[in-house]
Amino acid sequence: MTLEKTAGRMAGGRFIQIVVAAALPVLLSGCGAGAPEPAPTGGSAEVEAAPAVVPEPEVVVDPLTPEATDEEIVDHLVAVERQGVVSVELSRHFPNLDRARAYRLQRIRRDRKAPADPQVGWKIGWSRQTDPRVPIDPVFGHILQSHVYAPGRPISTEGFVGGEALVEAEVAVWLGRDLPGPDITRDDVLAAVTEVGGVIELLNPRVGPDGDGPNTHDHGIVDNVFHIGVMLGEQRATPIDVDWPAERVVVEVDGETRGEGRLSSVMGRDPIAGVVWLANELLAYGEQLRAGEFVITGTVVTPPPVAAGGSARLTFTTLGTVELAVE
Repeated sequence: MTLEKTAGRMAGGRFIQIVVAAALPVLLSGCGAGAPEPAPTGGSAEVEAAPAVVPEPEVVVDPLTPEATDEEIVDHLVAVERQGVVSVELSRHFPNLDRARAYRLQRIRRDRKAPADPQVGWKIGWSRQTDPRVPIDPVFGHILQSHVYAPGRPISTEGFVGGEALVEAEVAVWLGRDLPGPDITRDDVLAAVTEVGGVIELLNPRVGPDGDGPNTHDHGIVDNVFHIGVMLGEQRATPIDVDWPAERVVVEVDGETRGEGRLSSVMGRDPIAGVVWLANELLAYGEQLRAGEFVITGTVVTPPPVAAGGSARLTFTTLGTVELAVE
């Protein structure tokens, strides 16, 4: 039996295989794969049935080539998402993927879903800066209506790579007016924001490095910065009511504290600074922030995993708690 396949990797070093040619059925037995033993002949004893022929689950994802078009790359990533696996094809064939193409690919994926699943918000990734001497490289992604979970709703891990997701502790900022760049200021954002609140974002990477190959922020952009969902907290405040330098959040998974962070680490200042950056950055890619949307501004802790049967809880200094259960 010959299978063509390529290995991918999720955060934490877990490997999973993407089969890119049809898998042949295999024979399974209690001692491993192999052909069933012949049935004994003669005598009156009942003969135990031979092990059934059971096909392996078939995961078929067409590989890419360095000449792949934008549409072919998006087709590949849609199949990867549908099958719940990780692809290394971007790392392998497009190690130097540039930012403009990365955002173009992300937009194509979004626009394919838009008629039935409209965009309701934006996300910022890689925005945490705890040391002003160390530069950061923030990026953005989009949030679709289907990826917003109602408070208290259990989250299914069906389709998640590895059966788990990463938990990010973030703040959401709701907008009451448009914020078209490129010259948006902090005062503009404060005037546009109607409320802020705590949120849990769930991540599940679908692209990874090819061995020791690159896995850049631009590769992550194509994967919508690994976003798979967001649980909104119910407690809200106005941005001027929050003491951002003092606001902290504690992250618990399955009742165990897994991290603590300050909201002042977002863009080295606070979530409002993140929205200022995003409003001005979007214009370069033909986008803008609009009234009615919300922005989640990036995690302030290293995200721990949560698996099926588990739970996560964020406790903010003044923004209340956000909880989710995973099934």
